[in-house]
Amino acid sequence: MAKQDHPTLEFVVERGRLSPADPYVAEVLDTYRNGDKLTVTLNQKRSLPLLKKYWVVLRDVVENAKTPWESANEASDALKLALGVTDISKTIKGQWFIRPGSISFASMDEGEFRPFFEKAMAALSEVTGIDPDALRKRYGHIPEHSSPAESPTGDGSGALVATNSDRSAADNSPATADEAGSQDMGESEGEPASVDPDWLKTFAKAIIGAIGEDEVVVVNQSKGLFVEGLSEEVRAKAKSITNYARACCRNEIELDDCRATIAGVVGCEEKDLAA
Repeated sequence: MAKQDHPTLEFVVERGRLSPADPYVAEVLDTYRNGDKLTVTLNQKRSLPLLKKYWVVLRDVVENAKTPWESANEASDALKLALGVTDISKTIKGQWFIRPGSISFASMDEGEFRPFFEKAMAALSEVTGIDPDALRKRYGHIPEHSSPAESPTGDGSGALVATNSDRSAADNSPATADEAGSQDMGESEGEPASVDPDWLKTFAKAIIGAIGEDEVVVVNQSKGLFVEGLSEEVRAKAKSITNYARACCRNEIELDDCRATIAGVVGCEEKDLAA
């Protein structure tokens, strides 16, 4: 494999230095000579849980606190404009105008989104009059990282405003890729039977096609497509695909990002999942 064909390499920051994240990366680095200078573009992978938390907070606050917004999307657009996350475009008459920018995975990496998230929470506190500490405590139980060990602590018991806000915000968001429950997919017992090797790709296409305003459609599609005899690995991937699609239905991940993520789970190109 030529060097220009290498995929994105991942590193871990350790005491101000970049260390290979896995043996493959270390092997790639060994192909260079000591003293070679490499140009590195830093990009930190986004945390889907943090994006989920952002939308959970906005929905709960808009539903239960006094705000000038009618929906979480309106609140998000207002926060983006206030915090300078904007795009500039032209009308059909050639006049410039400013519109809310994007917070998609392609537009912001984790190093950019996390400061935006913190500033958005501060602005939300200012608009609603909710004490910042109360806001943090209220949603402290919702994970911000994929790894449970890195998740923040907190009992989420802080009162907000209305009584119906006492429902768990976590219950309003779909499970992350590794939290998908077996109730959505069913279980099979015994040795895996012979299954079409392209089943996962077919499954992913159908799930992507089911994405819409109602995540129940995605869940029902998943149940209808699930077959017995799948290996544990394929079963886990199917659950991940289902839950990423559910996240997209709830506007917790943009459709383009969802497609790209699902393609990564399947191990194919996005074009292979086109209807």
